[in-house]
Amino acid sequence: MDSEIRKIDGGRLSMVMATILLAYSLTPFINIPSRELNLQLPGFLFLLRVDYTGLVSILSAGLGATGMSWMLHLRSKELRNGADFQHLLLPAMTAWAIGVPLGALEVNLQWWAVFVFGGLLLAAVFYAEYIVVDLDDPRAGLAVIGLSAVGYAVYLILCVALRGAGLRLYLTLPVYFITAGLIGWRVMNLRLLGMNRWHWPITTAVIITQVAIGLHYLPVSPIQFGLILTGLCYALVSYAVLFEKNMDRKRIWLEPTLILVFFIGTALFFYK
Repeated sequence: MDSEIRKIDGGRLSMVMATILLAYSLTPFINIPSRELNLQLPGFLFLLRVDYTGLVSILSAGLGATGMSWMLHLRSKELRNGADFQHLLLPAMTAWAIGVPLGALEVNLQWWAVFVFGGLLLAAVFYAEYIVVDLDDPRAGLAVIGLSAVGYAVYLILCVALRGAGLRLYLTLPVYFITAGLIGWRVMNLRLLGMNRWHWPITTAVIITQVAIGLHYLPVSPIQFGLILTGLCYALVSYAVLFEKNMDRKRIWLEPTLILVFFIGTALFFYK
């Protein structure tokens, strides 16, 4: 691909953003009772609670992915027929993550502040993903940093939300595993300039899932739970990137260790 600076189509971006934000802006005014889906399986009862806000979040995630794909089709024909998959993950997850705080807050000035900030963040993610299609673009470095930060922030929100919801372990483990693997893979793909090393994201997902099992039975708050898992994900991905870049083996542990200590220290700060 050429490295010329190309701008995202403002018309398509506006349409996608308007659709997603309209869906969220209507949620305070639509009151649909939540429902529980019960399924008796051998040995245990499967319970799943479904509410309107959760459905809107899932719908918004789908709109984020399809909207990103629609915008990328103008950028390059090479990104058609499923070749743009890696560029759809973070827009979809970000569109979903906006609904988590909106669903937990009352409609007031704080709700609208989160709504506006979420919209700006989502627009930035769309724009950054459009840029990193060509990693030779002079803006790609900043876009990679921003997308990596958003990926970890989304994982933090996910972990806090699942822990706070009090769901059964068997419902949350697949989510922790899949999202940790996908976010780890996407961040590595960005920082390694397009190289795919699937064994690292899978290893990261397995380790995080094992830690999540242990933390599930400990008296930790949702924010502590999320900080520990996110810090571990960040540290493991950082180690993998440094290893693949053939950094000094004696110093390769320094950055991941400092990251993990920082997140665990922050989690302890919230201990009551």
